[in-house]
Amino acid sequence: MNKRLFVLFFLCPWLLTACAFGYQARGSLSDVPGELRGKGYPGNSGGGRFALADSDGRLACDGQAEAPTSSPNPGSCAGESGAGRLRCSDGRQIAFVWQGLSCRSFKGGGVDLQGNRLEFVVERR
Repeated sequence: MNKRLFVLFFLCPWLLTACAFGYQARGSLSDVPGELRGKGYPGNSGGGRFALADSDGRLACDGQAEAPTSSPNPGSCAGESGAGRLRCSDGRQIAFVWQGLSCRSFKGGGVDLQGNRLEFVVERR
């Protein structure tokens, strides 16, 4: 079998399947009813980006988790932590802290200027 056929029949379906499973994000804001849902995009050196929106599509937020500033377990992502910022379509900006749960997930939280609490989780499904 030549290399092109191998790639076409064996590698492509595997890669497409791998792409179907992505990082999911979910969270809440204390002044917004219901759960916020979206996607996560891991960074190359830790942290990453994630997007959240309410079910009605009225509020959309984009979060940027910076690379870790603390890594207590060398060689493991669990326990890493850092900071980031969430910006929403209603103008709010929330500074947050995040903590690595594993190399495939992190959680975080923060408070906006009006005292509304943000909590979120980004994980590979």
